[in-house]
Formats: sequence, C-alpha cells, structure tokens
Amino acid sequence: MMDMHRPVNPYPAEPYPASKPAEREWRVGSLSMGITLILIGTAFAVSIWQDTEAYELLLWVAPVVFILLGVELLIYLNTSGKSNTIIRYDWLSVFFVGLLGVGSMMLALLMSSGIYGELQREINMTSRTAYVESGKIEVPAGIKTIVVQSTLYVTVEEADTNELQLIGQIRYRSMEPMSNQNELLHTNIVGSSMYVFVNAPDAKSGVLTSDSLNPNLIVTIPEGLEVERRPY
Repeated sequence: MMDMHRPVNPYPAEPYPASKPAEREWRVGSLSMGITLILIGTAFAVSIWQDTEAYELLLWVAPVVFILLGVELLIYLNTSGKSNTIIRYDWLSVFFVGLLGVGSMMLALLMSSGIYGELQREINMTSRTAYVESGKIEVPAGIKTIVVQSTLYVTVEEADTNELQLIGQIRYRSMEPMSNQNELLHTNIVGSSMYVFVNAPDAKSGVLTSDSLNPNLIVTIPEGLEVERRPY
C-alpha cells in the first residue's frame, strides 16, 4: 500500500546515455607509402649484395604499389559505412605512390624500347686504342699487281721483303674493348694479281649513340709491285 505521506520526486532519475564506441581513423595511402619505402630500400640493398642493377628490381615495385593502393581502396569501401570509422585520404602519400608507380612504368617503357640501354651505353663509353699487327702473308713470285680494297683508309708502303702485312693502330670510343683488330686482313690470289681486303673492326651502332673509329693503318707490300687501290 502506497504511503500517502511519502513525498514524491517530481524529477525522476533519467538513465545515463549509452557510451559511444571510440572512433577510429583510417588514412588511405599511408600503408601503401610505408610498404613502398620498404620495397625501395630492399631493392637497393639487394642490388648491392647480389651485384645486380637496382632498376631491374625497382620495376617490380610499380605493380606491387598499385596492388597495395587498390587493397587500401577496397578496405575503404568496406569500412566507409561503419559509424565508428573515419576515412581520410593521405593525399601526400597517394601522390608519392602514384608518382613512383608512373616513374617505374616510364622506366620500363624506356628499357623495352632500348632507349635506356643506349643512354647507359653512352655514359659507359671509353676512349681506347687498339694496336693492329696481322700475320705475315707470303707473296708468291708470279704476283705482279696488288689490289687493295678497304672499308677504312689505309696507307700502302713498300718494304724490302716478299711478305705482306697489316700494321698500325685504331683509336676508338666504345664501351667494350676491341677483340678482332688482328683479323682485319684477308687476301686472295687470282692469276698474277693478289687481292688484299682490309675490313673494319666490329662496332655497335644505335639510334642515339654509336662506336666511333679513327684508324691509322699501313699495308706493307714487297717492292717493285704495281699497286691498285679500289674504293669499298
């Protein structure tokens, strides 16, 4: 039975509001940038340890970077509807990751087109000198005419001998040392004529850069023979 003499509180106690879950912040791009920096550092470290080119390893970074950024965007789409998650774009990280990816793709394009290789070849070119001394070739007694045909300019000199030889030097600019400088002379005998062919050494040529040659060659022949020079 209710006590009529007990005072009644006109302001009943209100229930405490339920506590809101703590909000979390997700910055799209930060994870991709962090992993990208790790991949770049790993590529440079491996290139030093394994004596490989760093750019070959960095080519793998571009697809991995785009995959990571895509995964982050999927996570964003999955968590964007949740009330306790705040999604923000880390534009600086997204810009850096995108710039790195585009740079890696451009590097891959240059490598596939061959332009990067030519630029690297031009940087690594060195001025060199190759000494030429072919084997001595005996000139038979019945030979009356020496026909010289050369892809390079050569000087013909007579000597008190019955042998023919190619000597001299070649100043050239290339990335690799010359290997066939002593194999430039070839001869053939037809009747009373001896044909002498002087070939050019191996040289690489490209769209942007090519090997350069500056030959100073001498063909020595026996005295008293007629010399005929023919252009290549």
